[in-house]
Amino acid sequence: MGLLDGLEGFGLGGLKSVKLYEEPQEEKKEPEPEPEPEKVVDESDFLMDKEFECHICGKRTKQRIVRTGRTKLKATDLDLRPIYDGVDVIKYGVVVCPFCGYAALLNYYAPLPKPHRQMIKENICAKFKQMPTFMPKKISYEDALTRYKLALLNAVVRQAKSSEKAYICLRTAWLLRGMRYSYDIETAEGRKMALVCKKDEREYLLNALEGFQKARTTEPPPIAGMDENTMDYLIAAMCIELNQDLDTAAKLLSNVKAAKNATKSQKDRAADLLERLKNMMREAQ
Repeated sequence: MGLLDGLEGFGLGGLKSVKLYEEPQEEKKEPEPEPEPEKVVDESDFLMDKEFECHICGKRTKQRIVRTGRTKLKATDLDLRPIYDGVDVIKYGVVVCPFCGYAALLNYYAPLPKPHRQMIKENICAKFKQMPTFMPKKISYEDALTRYKLALLNAVVRQAKSSEKAYICLRTAWLLRGMRYSYDIETAEGRKMALVCKKDEREYLLNALEGFQKARTTEPPPIAGMDENTMDYLIAAMCIELNQDLDTAAKLLSNVKAAKNATKSQKDRAADLLERLKNMMREAQ
């Protein structure tokens, strides 16, 4: 006999097969929200257009520069090359007039004395073939290297200070280092191009070192925007990178450590590099 048999006389026969206990219901889960697609950071996100007037021919052009406050410093190399997340700021450090060929570092871009303008007009503008005026969303390493070479040529032609020419060489070395890191060294072509960059980087560093050593004895600080302690540290760092004049490097680092006007960070950085240098010299014996 069923549990509910006998109730048919009350007109409830159709319910005799009803289940005594309800089946446990599964808890209804809310659907999980779709994850937001991860934003892909592009180099162009850190850039903006800025209009410049050429100090030689007077024509106005737009240049791509890094937005102030958008970049985040991640680290610095031994020779103070800054490394930022998402963008190699070194690529955007030169202003070039595509019409007449005048070029200068962004932080040196200022009106020139008449004799300097005349030197550039006669030696560069008179021979220069106009560049494309179109400015891409971001500059390639190859284009950036051309821009730095133009800046160096302009500095040489107008007989700029040793410190300015040395600073251009240093930043060009930094650019070539970034370019070297951009190659895939797992491929034969990538390894070949990286080696070329390494060789050229060393050449520019050598010229930067020579120029800064000369400027240190002939120009008052600040030199290329650097105080005396930063300058001494930088020269020492380049000596160590190039593995030459290491005794001078040790002396300069000791000077920074002992300098009364050096900051704690300058002293600490000099002490760390001096210890590294001493280890190198011990290993070389």
